[in-house]
Amino acid sequence: MKLAFTSQPYAGADSRPTPEVSLDTSVNTLIVATPWGSREASRKVIERMLEYLAFASQDREATSPLPRMSCLSNAANNLRTAAMLANDMLYREDNSEEYRSGVELFAATLSQNELSWLQVGGPHLLLGRENRSLLPLGSSVDLALDLNQGASRLPALPAQLLGLDSNVNLTINSFRARPKDSIVLLSHSCVPEHLFSLKSNQLEPQKIVRALSQGDANTAFWLGLLSIQAEASDLTHSELTNGDVA
Repeated sequence: MKLAFTSQPYAGADSRPTPEVSLDTSVNTLIVATPWGSREASRKVIERMLEYLAFASQDREATSPLPRMSCLSNAANNLRTAAMLANDMLYREDNSEEYRSGVELFAATLSQNELSWLQVGGPHLLLGRENRSLLPLGSSVDLALDLNQGASRLPALPAQLLGLDSNVNLTINSFRARPKDSIVLLSHSCVPEHLFSLKSNQLEPQKIVRALSQGDANTAFWLGLLSIQAEASDLTHSELTNGDVA
């Protein structure tokens, strides 16, 4: 299986930074890095993570620079190590003396049929599968939602960022991926109710953005759609023996 990705921002009346996105097919990994401060910080995080992931994929016996967690798969451990190295780099280069830039991070890697992902801050994640309603996978309460006390919403403000401290709180998880699975990524202070009524066959980014903007035209947000696609090599043994392939 392989990953495919598309995204679309909505400006609204307020502001929200547009993420830097990298889909690296050589390591089957998507990285979405949202800059708060210098946009260069997001580019450095992506570059550092992909550098380590490429190294780890070429030399599976190489010693990890960080202790591995026995509760995580090899792919998830590599993703975690890459994020920790990026956090250390960004802290040392940008924030060790004063806060200059931080990054909200989502990264996912597909290894055989396991999709592993990690987050620091947003976006919200929802899984679309088999024409069912979207299933929440992960959500982050940002400061705009946490501090809001009235009917009007505060401008976007993150609660967790990569690179602000020598340590970082990573959220890591995984699931058994299937062809045609989709993950909706939404950078928004809260998930609009409309999204939960959608099914996997209704996930068209332009239509979703249009519907969300009509519900609240003033709030800026960013929408991404990560799709898992089958390849010819994914044919099962039963398909081969049933004569589906000559």
